[in-house]
Amino acid sequence: WALSCSGAKLLLPPSCPAKFFWAQDHPVYKKVWDFGSGAHNLVLGNGPEIVEVAYDNWMTKAAKQQRDDARAEGKMPLLSKELRQCQAMAAALEAHPLAWNVLDPEHGRAEQSLFWRDERTGTWCRARLDWMYTPRPDQVIIVDYKTADSASPEKFAKAAVDYGYHQQDDWYSRAAAAVLGVTTAFWFIVQE
Repeated sequence: WALSCSGAKLLLPPSCPAKFFWAQDHPVYKKVWDFGSGAHNLVLGNGPEIVEVAYDNWMTKAAKQQRDDARAEGKMPLLSKELRQCQAMAAALEAHPLAWNVLDPEHGRAEQSLFWRDERTGTWCRARLDWMYTPRPDQVIIVDYKTADSASPEKFAKAAVDYGYHQQDDWYSRAAAAVLGVTTAFWFIVQE
């Protein structure tokens, strides 16, 4: 077992250790998370297999059953319209010269896990980097891909505070320093 950044957020006020331990045993699925995971999969080329659920919504018993079956198999269920939207988002990023240069598999890797022991507390910690971009052997740029309602700097800054995204920079940078012995830069790629 190792503490993640998401888990650490649940230990900080206004949360508490009881909420942290409850969340460990009670995973929550949210539609917005499924969509974000589907986009991650197509953009980063890594993640659970996507299962297209050919319905307009999740209201029918058959659609819900396909969704639940896919999740039980460790797969990512997406409605047809959600899958098409994720595919369009991946294509848009591929057409973006700066974003796609950073996400080039020749210079980086998706979903890299780093494990280290915190020197002060002795706690095992982990970080799951969306993308680790290494333009040079001595340079690491940690890239976090986010889907958002708005990619405007003002609205994303508010979302970063609301969801604690700003804490990832410190957590992931400490992971890279402990495991790889390098200093890093931390970038978000945000897509509406």
